[in-house]
Amino acid sequence: MAHWLRDRGFEAYAVRGGVDALEGRSPPLSPEDVPRAQAAGRALGALQDPRFRLYSTGVLISLTAKAVEGAAYGYVVLLVGGSAAALGVIGFLSTIPNLLLALPGGALADRYDQRKLLLAFQGVSMLVPVSLAVLSAADSLTVPVMGTLAFVGGVLGALSFPAFQGMLASMVPRKDLESAVAINSMSMHAARFVGPAVAGLLLATGGPTWIFVVNAAGFPFVLAALVLLPASRTRGGESATKLGGAISDGLRYVLGQRSIASLIVLTLLASLFATPAVAFMLPAIVRFQLDAGGGTLGALTAAMGLGSLLGSLALLILSRRPNKGGPILIGYFATALAIAAVGASSSIPLSLALAGVGGFAAVLFIGLSTVVVQSMSSHEMRARAMAIWAAAFVGVLPIGGLVTAALAAWIGPGNAVLVDGLVTLVGGLVVVALRPEIRWLGCAALPEACIAATNPVAVALEAEVETTRT
Repeated sequence: MAHWLRDRGFEAYAVRGGVDALEGRSPPLSPEDVPRAQAAGRALGALQDPRFRLYSTGVLISLTAKAVEGAAYGYVVLLVGGSAAALGVIGFLSTIPNLLLALPGGALADRYDQRKLLLAFQGVSMLVPVSLAVLSAADSLTVPVMGTLAFVGGVLGALSFPAFQGMLASMVPRKDLESAVAINSMSMHAARFVGPAVAGLLLATGGPTWIFVVNAAGFPFVLAALVLLPASRTRGGESATKLGGAISDGLRYVLGQRSIASLIVLTLLASLFATPAVAFMLPAIVRFQLDAGGGTLGALTAAMGLGSLLGSLALLILSRRPNKGGPILIGYFATALAIAAVGASSSIPLSLALAGVGGFAAVLFIGLSTVVVQSMSSHEMRARAMAIWAAAFVGVLPIGGLVTAALAAWIGPGNAVLVDGLVTLVGGLVVVALRPEIRWLGCAALPEACIAATNPVAVALEAEVETTRT
């Protein structure tokens, strides 16, 4: 309870073990609490629900197929006559919808049946890779067409993301929500690890058309899972409100919780500086900083992928912690330091090691952030809170890419990446200094899981400790 009060700006004090421990008693568990506590400790507890198993299997297959196309899309753009500038424009077109539509998408997901929204959005989304496959087979692909379809896919993806996140909470009991989010995050990173390898094999043996065929073939799996799931709960009272009012309500809700608001700021810093350094500057680092070629680029990418996969396994364990503030901050600052060091490194072995560390740490920060925002949000606001997080994480990425590109043109790619990492580091230190509530992430939403008490005796004890220190 003390964490909850402090998160909202009130003075509160905590005693390890609560009032029972303060008075020398061991707090007993009621019979119904014993199985609940045991279930909460299982990292894979969400997989016990058959609905979640069905849903997560369909999503894993679809994410892997999407990762295949994502890894090869830029290469296909170059094959049809595009340039490096065209890659930048298409990357902008595919990501800018997250900034423009994430909040409206969250408001829609919190007002209407998320299952029906996903069936509609994903059904239309499947037409994008189908169109690309048909045009590629007919040798009619052009850069403008690929840019247009990338924008359409980005729009549908931005509208789908909040509903996907909301569906997780509707399929599992509250005690297994963190497990479900962690498993979903692990599936995403596993797909990103497998997808590029499959893409390289398909490009070498079958050609670009098969890239789009594989992506299109992944959609029926998630659509089938959605069809077999029951309808999600709708918010009758919310349906009558205007979309703009629903968005503003979501913003007030998130900003009213200091720890979540501080986490959003950290996410914003990571998207503006940390992510562009990796997403856009890695080829330039390999070419100009390390004086190497495609093999080294592939090795660095694989090292990051391996680190991400290992981070996903750690995520399953750490997601069970009541207080996730510590691991989140460790992941954030380790990522910042790894990026800065990559920018300064001229050693290939050192850069490979740093890429693995950065991949591991980034997954801890991103994955646990997703778990925290999901678990700390109420059912009525969850999709909107996740939409705000997505806007901060993906929506500003195009702006961050422009900033990093300008730095690279001014001081070179290595120095640009070094500056990005240092800005991320310093910005995070400022956030922690101004909002120490971020160290309690998870406790603010689950006070019963955190060691706290607001008994007057506890307050007196806290005052006595402070007097002794002085």
